[in-house]
Amino acid sequence: MTGHKLYFNDVYREIIANSLFIERHIYIISNRLSGKNITKKLIRVENHRQLKQCRNKITGLFYSLLLLKSIGAIDQQTLSILMTLSDQLNVILSDEHSDIGEDKTVHNVMFTLKHILKKMCNV
Repeated sequence: MTGHKLYFNDVYREIIANSLFIERHIYIISNRLSGKNITKKLIRVENHRQLKQCRNKITGLFYSLLLLKSIGAIDQQTLSILMTLSDQLNVILSDEHSDIGEDKTVHNVMFTLKHILKKMCNV
């Protein structure tokens, strides 16, 4: 998601809905990675609190990945597939004029993504 502006289209919303994050967290992380500063003091305090939550969730996700890999629930092929999916989504969703716009296309992308992720689960 870095390197281009983040647009919360329907595919991103679906992915976020099935993730450990909320849309606000992803917005904060994206702004932080792009170097945007928040100027209003009240918003800055709230943003700082949520940024800390984001860091904790990301760190927790890393620990979870390490744990799942160490017990065999995730293998190297799964990690490779996740990287490939991430790269493909990055290209598809790279800007607001993405190919993803019609409800049918969004449905097809999400159906395929859910199918692949479900098959990857060894548990």
